[in-house]
Amino acid sequence: MTWRACLCDTMTGLLAQQIDIPSFTWSMTVSDSSFSTTKSKDVGEDEVSGLQLPWKQIPGSTPTARADALMCGKRGLVLFWRSDLDDDSSLGTPILGGVFGVRSSTPNDVSIPLDSLMTVLGDRILAHEGGFGTNSAHTAPDGFSWQGLSLRAIACEVIRQCTSVKPGGMLPIDLPWLGEKGNHQRMDYQDWDVQNQSCRQILSKLANVVGGPDMQFRPYLSDSQHVRYRFEAGSDGDVYLGQKTVHSLAYHPLGGSLEDLKVDRMAPTQRVYATGAGSDKATMCCLAEDLTLCRQSDPWPLREGTYSDSDAKNWDVLKSHAQAKLAANSKPLMQLSGTINANDVDASGMPLHALGTFWPGEIFEVSITGYPDLPDGIYRQRLMKMSGDQTGKVTLLFDICEDPCT
Repeated sequence: MTWRACLCDTMTGLLAQQIDIPSFTWSMTVSDSSFSTTKSKDVGEDEVSGLQLPWKQIPGSTPTARADALMCGKRGLVLFWRSDLDDDSSLGTPILGGVFGVRSSTPNDVSIPLDSLMTVLGDRILAHEGGFGTNSAHTAPDGFSWQGLSLRAIACEVIRQCTSVKPGGMLPIDLPWLGEKGNHQRMDYQDWDVQNQSCRQILSKLANVVGGPDMQFRPYLSDSQHVRYRFEAGSDGDVYLGQKTVHSLAYHPLGGSLEDLKVDRMAPTQRVYATGAGSDKATMCCLAEDLTLCRQSDPWPLREGTYSDSDAKNWDVLKSHAQAKLAANSKPLMQLSGTINANDVDASGMPLHALGTFWPGEIFEVSITGYPDLPDGIYRQRLMKMSGDQTGKVTLLFDICEDPCT
């Protein structure tokens, strides 16, 4: 079982030459999993770093050919996990992919950052083609308005406007939720507000409202020569991804499938002061609070946080963001993390936790026995982030949850 890497074309997903990568690190999330006061939900991200390749790994017999194979923005890389069960001719399962960023070359090797699709969409702006500053007043009066749709349908439409509608904007992305009906509307995407309307910014804001869905891109092989990315997003009725799949792990001081178990804990927050559009005394403000824990017989001391979104012009939207921040932090919290080995097999030689059989967002039932400050039991945890390197060791970070010891 091992990693394989292939060069690819950014716009079409056409796979090119397979290359060997000496070392790298990677991570993948379904949304923000930071253990901090008033965190945002945000969108799923993935990252590959540490790509430092000797020139002998780069295809091409001329400087021009080698430069073309690694052209910033135009070319990219896909990482496949190949298990012992895969056919010898198979690349394996695509796990991560992206677009080459600004590279740095020396006479001996080349270092190349790999930008995720979300990073690429940070450079795409939602605005009408041909209408920005072209009228007699050189203004941009047009705007986008969508109503009667699900949040993920609105997200798909934003992605479509920022990709296939634009010249040279095509990316190998599937948008399965286009036109899906729902009860949501967005009427405040104005062309003149381009500073706040990158595709990535809008997707993050859709994810961060109360009831905002999980969002991430997952690669798959559409045929033997092309990789595409399916836009996965939670529905209005079930905002979380992967809730129907349940995996099992076990921790014990003397051994288990989950190793290096770590438990972090944090005190609750009872208030979030939120500010929106406007300046000075005209700034729109909203307070979200839940003082229940401060008024119990053994009270918690008050803990407050802030949230700011200068682009929030609607008070109800600002209130929704503030309440989401408070809801995520209003109880005493804990967070579990640990490591697994993706190369582990069972008695019959079948992979136990091969990459590609689980994804961030899915549920794990973690059986814990003999931990110093956590009662024995089965803890139902949602995987928020997984990370690793060129080996099969994978670090799992689970969702923040209520501390059972309080």
